Amino acid sequence: MNRRDLRIALLAACVALLVYNANLRVISTGDSLPARFLPLAVWGDGTLYLDDLREVTTQRLQGSYWILYAPNGHFASMYPVVTPLLVTPLYGPAVLYLQEEGWDYDNVSRVGKLMEKLAASFVASLAVGWMYLLLRRRVEQRDALLLTGAFALGTSTWTTSSQALWQHGPAELLLVAALWFVTGEPSRTNALMAGLATGLLVANRPPDVVLAAGLSLYALFWARRRAALFALAAAVPPLLALAYNLATFHRPAGGYAAGGVGARFFSGDVLPGIAGLLVSPAVGLFVFCPFLLFLPLLFHRSLEDRKYRLLTLILAASVAAQIVLYASTDWRAGFSYGPRFLTDAVPALVWMLAPVLPSLGRLTRPVFLTCCLFAATMQYVGAFHYSGVSSITYYTPPTGPDTFRNAWEPENAAFLLEARNPRQPADFVHLLRSLADTAD
Repeated sequence: MNRRDLRIALLAACVALLVYNANLRVISTGDSLPARFLPLAVWGDGTLYLDDLREVTTQRLQGSYWILYAPNGHFASMYPVVTPLLVTPLYGPAVLYLQEEGWDYDNVSRVGKLMEKLAASFVASLAVGWMYLLLRRRVEQRDALLLTGAFALGTSTWTTSSQALWQHGPAELLLVAALWFVTGEPSRTNALMAGLATGLLVANRPPDVVLAAGLSLYALFWARRRAALFALAAAVPPLLALAYNLATFHRPAGGYAAGGVGARFFSGDVLPGIAGLLVSPAVGLFVFCPFLLFLPLLFHRSLEDRKYRLLTLILAASVAAQIVLYASTDWRAGFSYGPRFLTDAVPALVWMLAPVLPSLGRLTRPVFLTCCLFAATMQYVGAFHYSGVSSITYYTPPTGPDTFRNAWEPENAAFLLEARNPRQPADFVHLLRSLADTAD
């Protein structure tokens, strides 16, 4: 890694940060509200509970499933607390503002909304810069820049990870970090850091355990005599998460179990679910990110890189396992835009795609570029025009027995439905003005 690559990585991260904030809005649902306000609870009360911020976390809405009254007598997030803990340091300036202007509902609500977007976009941009450095270990600068751009602007990294504090942004960053360390020398530091990133991946979003399992399996061959260091570091975050779950909810699965997410959540038909995740007009990965089709079509070229052949095979199996896991759920992925469920696996897919790009010829390379531009256009629609109308369409019961029919109708493709909307209001302009007026 040289200084030139470091400068390019920093520039890529800065450009991504500007693009991610250009829509001047946050695209979130109730799922991300606990992560929005938990950092304020950590700063203000030194707690992982939302007792003093309950009202603002519910946003005074009925049926606020995302916050639960736990058996230990506290109000807690339904979701793991890794994401809000990771971004807590970024909330320092917001806390100073609230200490000066007051912690009333309106101030906390406005500050939380602003900080959620800034924190999410910062994490996603950091993943973009690090992805460039990771790709430079495999391909030349030109191809690394192209793939980094495709990762930043042609996937749900833009419309999901950078827009709100879902678990997906930190998951992408942690996967990039884990890949960075396991593709380096098997030193003690790299083994420990790779293990820590892998363990945090599981603690942050439990379904990513299949990705973490693949990294752990590869670590046995990569770390060799230092595999114990990897395992030790990887075990710490899940054990801490387990301790929090038991202390708060008295259940190993924590808020998920308390909120009613159980075995029935994974009881769907797998084969139709796989098709839905990959090629449906609603959330199909290859529909929204067609450049990723080059990976399965030319997968043998990925294996020509002997140095990383084993890691490529293991990652491919891990991603396939995650697709099968999500295929057994409601693959429409709730109120969101594009292939949200598969967002966490995108860094692995882009990394595996890297050896394919230099092998493309004069005819196929322009096709790849066109697919990248199409993907970026689809993400632009999501960032600037998504209003939820497509999600409402997918969850409106159709006539007949097929629950998922609306998600398969070509005319209901999310990018077609949302592109008909006007650009959504840039409400951050008003938000910033209101914060400035309050400060005055």
